[in-house]
Amino acid sequence: MLFFAAAQRSAMTKSRISPGSSCGSDQRLAKLLAAIGKDRSDGIERSVLLHDLEKIKSACSQLQELPIAGGSFRKLLLRFRANTAKRRALRGQLGPLRDEMRIAGWLRDNPEADKSSLLAAIQDANIPDPAEIEAIEDRDIAFLIDAMGNLGDYRKRYLRKLAVEPFLRLLEEHEVIPSRDLPLNRMTHALFDRLGIEPKLRLTDAGIRTIARDLRRKS
Repeated sequence: MLFFAAAQRSAMTKSRISPGSSCGSDQRLAKLLAAIGKDRSDGIERSVLLHDLEKIKSACSQLQELPIAGGSFRKLLLRFRANTAKRRALRGQLGPLRDEMRIAGWLRDNPEADKSSLLAAIQDANIPDPAEIEAIEDRDIAFLIDAMGNLGDYRKRYLRKLAVEPFLRLLEEHEVIPSRDLPLNRMTHALFDRLGIEPKLRLTDAGIRTIARDLRRKS
């Protein structure tokens, strides 16, 4: 009896649809189409609708890999800035060779060029200083690091841009009007299920309504 019960549980586990299976994906797509009232669409309308939904899914394919609140990206940026500081210090020590380094770069591409002529060209030319370019990049990175720390889960901003806003525009283009029978929250939850978006990343119903109002004002 115990063996039978264990075998039965094993069979039930194997029969479950895995999130990544094609069957599970088809079911989530069917649920999404039903949620927006387009489960009975066919022909050109269905083809265009499926194409638009697939574009959203493709755009969000890397979304789950983005770290929460900066995560590893933030640590990597901090390491990069530390490396920049060390490189800047070394560049300062190489200051007397700055012109020689630029000439070396030109000679690599033009081995027959006259070195004295290149030196004169360097002195006359307004060549960007690599240190200043690096300093600008460093300030940009510092601003990004602060944004990651202060704005919470920045992946939600990507979700809004890549999924929610395109989906709301899709509804408008296909003349889908949210109503009591077709509530917007059911549509967006079906969309998140279709995209495989984890619960902690999903925008709230109130947030979705705010985005919808913003889009209507802009249109």
